[in-house]
Amino acid sequence: MTIDPTQQRWSVCELDYGGMPLFMRVNESARELIGHPDYGIKLGFAVQMVESKDANVPDAAENESLTELEDRIIETVSKGADGIHVLTLTNAAMKELVFYIKEGADIGAMHESLKGSDATHDVQCQAVWDHDWAAFTEFLPDA
Repeated sequence: MTIDPTQQRWSVCELDYGGMPLFMRVNESARELIGHPDYGIKLGFAVQMVESKDANVPDAAENESLTELEDRIIETVSKGADGIHVLTLTNAAMKELVFYIKEGADIGAMHESLKGSDATHDVQCQAVWDHDWAAFTEFLPDA
């Protein structure tokens, strides 16, 4: 699936998630791909926040400092898998980037290349089957 990142439309919103604010960037262009039969693996990379663990919202400076790491995660997935970045979720505890990818990617190698790539934050990885894109549609605001 080749979707030019410069042609993707993104929206930003804030939700109440368990009594805490959740800031979400949604790839609106991915709506047309929901449930695509070739892209049934939900791949998530999560980064635990360090500075805002006792707060209700992410520490602004820490969140800003993660921009380079976010870019590295996106670049790693775009080089290592056929898929699309659909969500970025941020709260005081973590930041998670969510992708839907095709089978065959070496997820372990992608994760290994990101481990330790940031001196202050650990990158966690999870991949699960999600043929219906439930993790995406759970957070998807109405059109």
